[in-house]
Amino acid sequence: MVEIRSGLDTSPYSKERQEKMTALVKENRERKEREKQAKLKAIAEEQAAKMKEIEEEMERKKKVVKEEVAAEEEKERMKIESREGSSGTKRDTGAEMEKKISDWVANLLLGEDEEAQMYVPPEEKEAFAKTLGLIKDPLERQEAEEEKRLEWKLRLKREQKKRREEANRLTAEVEKVRPCRQEVQAQTNMSAKMDKMLGYLEVLSEAWLKARHAN
Repeated sequence: MVEIRSGLDTSPYSKERQEKMTALVKENRERKEREKQAKLKAIAEEQAAKMKEIEEEMERKKKVVKEEVAAEEEKERMKIESREGSSGTKRDTGAEMEKKISDWVANLLLGEDEEAQMYVPPEEKEAFAKTLGLIKDPLERQEAEEEKRLEWKLRLKREQKKRREEANRLTAEVEKVRPCRQEVQAQTNMSAKMDKMLGYLEVLSEAWLKARHAN
């Protein structure tokens, strides 16, 4: 007599083997999740380091611009005080007063010219000197010199204004991203934390590039 077995195997070995397979699948899933979280953590730490580096660079840039603006404002203040201090006394005669005013104006213009020429490239100065050498008429040469000095002074004023605006812009950018660390740390979900961090990194990177291009 032939014994016919059912297709359903209910032996203890089969059940034990199935449990082991289930455990292996679960272990592999957990291992992959740990690896994924470890990679996300490494990326987050790298992005956080970049954000900190860019923020520190912007802080340094802001400090330099503020110091330059403060120095320029101090120069202006000293010029005003010099003008007020050289106004003369009651004992000065009209001629002495006129001479003092002329000297003060000359010194003031000389200082402004020297400061303005700091922003003029050497090749531009050399080209202008050659142009002056070709002008024979003294009056025409003087007019050309005055016109060029005025142009350079206007350039200086624009540069000073640009630096003040740059300082204000950098201050606004830094203040905008200050809450970044608190917001990132408040996120418990790693994906949400990465999205928040990448968003602030983009803002910082854009501000940093603008600061670099401004130079």
